[in-house]
Amino acid sequence: MTRFRIYFDKDEETKWLNMMAANGYAMDNFFLGFYQFSPCEKGEWQYQIDIGHGFYAVNNNYAEFMEEMGVEIVQSWGPWVILRRKAKEGPFELFSDVDSRIEQYKKILLMFKIVFILEFLCLALEVYGGVRGSAMAWVAACLIAAVVVVFSNMIIRTKKKIYELQEQKGEAPPEYNRQQVSLLISMGFLINAVNLILQDAIPLPLRYIMLGLSVGLILYGSFKTALRK
Repeated sequence: MTRFRIYFDKDEETKWLNMMAANGYAMDNFFLGFYQFSPCEKGEWQYQIDIGHGFYAVNNNYAEFMEEMGVEIVQSWGPWVILRRKAKEGPFELFSDVDSRIEQYKKILLMFKIVFILEFLCLALEVYGGVRGSAMAWVAACLIAAVVVVFSNMIIRTKKKIYELQEQKGEAPPEYNRQQVSLLISMGFLINAVNLILQDAIPLPLRYIMLGLSVGLILYGSFKTALRK
């Protein structure tokens, strides 16, 4: 069985994988948002997600340590590592103390920041290409802009989680009140990208409608974001 999902929140992904296992479906493989499941006994597996030390693959010491703990590395996707262990072995927790969870979220935050910077640089290059007259560069710029919005939100969300964990420790960091950017902005950019791609295949009135819709979503999303500040 195949399911398509996009997760940037490891807690939500872990919850979903364990729910699928509880319903009798064990996740065996992952590629570009496509999760492969095979039948299993209900509740046979427990899943956890870790952030490895290497960016491309887990190292041998990590793999050996997990094997000794009876943990199977199901899939590694960059530093994102999906793990599972038989439920009969007892509760499967990677990070039970607050300090370890903070360090893990700091790794996630660093990863999101690196991706955000790279995407922002690509966005600047595509905008430059669009100004120079490349129609496909504007398509790419719209798609990348949608991704930039998503990753900016993931940075904000991860910082909030770190702040909440620091509060649990009794620390008093400056309160983090940054609000997320409305995803309507991303939707507007995506619709405009589709409009640009199909501009030679759809009637002119429809192109204007899609353009108006995309601009409207971007403006309304920006307005909603400004009100949250």
